[in-house]
Formats: sequence, structure tokens, C-alpha cells
Amino acid sequence: MVDLYTPSPERPGRILIVDDLAENLKVHARELRGQPFQTTLAQSGAEALEACAREVFEGILMDVSLPGMDGIETCRRIRQGPLNAATPLIFISAVRIGEDWVKSGIESGGIDYLTKPYVLSELLVKLRMLVRLSRQREAALAGERNRALLEVAGGAAHELAQPLSAAQIQLDRLIHARTAPSVQDLEDLRACLEETSQVLRKIQNLHTYITKPYASGRILDLDLSSRPPFRG
Repeated sequence: MVDLYTPSPERPGRILIVDDLAENLKVHARELRGQPFQTTLAQSGAEALEACAREVFEGILMDVSLPGMDGIETCRRIRQGPLNAATPLIFISAVRIGEDWVKSGIESGGIDYLTKPYVLSELLVKLRMLVRLSRQREAALAGERNRALLEVAGGAAHELAQPLSAAQIQLDRLIHARTAPSVQDLEDLRACLEETSQVLRKIQNLHTYITKPYASGRILDLDLSSRPPFRG
């Protein structure tokens, strides 16, 4: 069975590595050469934030001791952005285990840490873990989105059935009537067709659907999705 989550040469994991020392970044790049990872390098918290504003990563390796904005504060700000708010991140530091940065790092949004010096095999295992977590989460969200789309499609079909049925009944009555349709007859038919058009517009707008906020963005809101976008 093909593992869709583990990084491979065909689907390398997208990793952001943040370290203020150029030599350390060179070491990371050399260590990961030939490994199934596509790396982006940043030498400061500001560079990391810029990268995270441009691209979605599947894992972040963050040095704690960055000048100015340290790695923990950088992590907090990354978590506030739209693209990498949930990207798994591990901290790396030469500070001993048990220092305050471990607790602060986890509280800021990190999920793990490495201390220097580390064994390369341990780093590779942790990077693969980051990628797997990202891909498993994305697969779970995709499954929920698909289920929500099916739910909305079923609701739309049910909503569409009533005005279509009413329009069909009205049209059949007009066809078989011996007199010309009255203005009210035509208005009734028009109302049925307009209601049908509203449901069709909702279905057409599903590609830009809006999700219900109370469901953490996982349940579709058909009514909101049918409205035109606000333009200030």
C-alpha cells in the first residue's frame, strides 16, 4: 500500500529552516541533501514571517536564539497568519533541556524540540513526523470538506425540488387551460422560476463557499455562499 503521507522524492516535504547563523543553515542544507525534503532557509524571524506569508510549509525547524525577535515570538506570529497557523513546528537550541524555553516554546505553538548537538537520524525522523502530521491533517480536512459538500448538495437538491415542482404544476395548468393566462398566473409562474434561480445561484457559488464560523471552518453555509462578495 502506498503511503501518501511520508515524504518521498516524488513528493518532498516542504520545510522551512530558521537559524541566524549562515554556517548552521549550510550544515542543515548539507545534511538534508539527498533527503526527500524541499527546504527554504531564513536567517531571522522577519525572514521566516515573510516566507510564511508567501508559502504553505509542511514543517518548520525554528532556532530559539534569534537576534531581535527570537524563535518563540516568531512562532507566535506565524500562528497568527493564515497560511501556516497549523504547520507543525519544532524548536532547536543549544540550551539544556529543562530550561524555560521548552515550556515557552510549546505554549507558543511548537510541538517538539531538539537540543544541540543532535543525531542526524533523530532530525530526519522528526522532519518526517512533521510532514506526516501536516498531510494527515490536510487529508482529514479534505474529507470533512467533501462530506460537507455532499451535505450541501443534498440540501440544495431538496430546496430546488419544491419551486421546480410548483413551476411544473403551474405550467401544466396554463397549457391545458382554455383561456389565456392571467397576469396573476404569469406572476405566480415567474415567482416559482425566480425561487429556482436563487437556488441555482447558490449551487454555482459553491466554489467560493463560506463556512460557518462556529464549526471551525468545516461546515458549509449555503445561504452565505449565495450572496455576492462585499465590496467596501
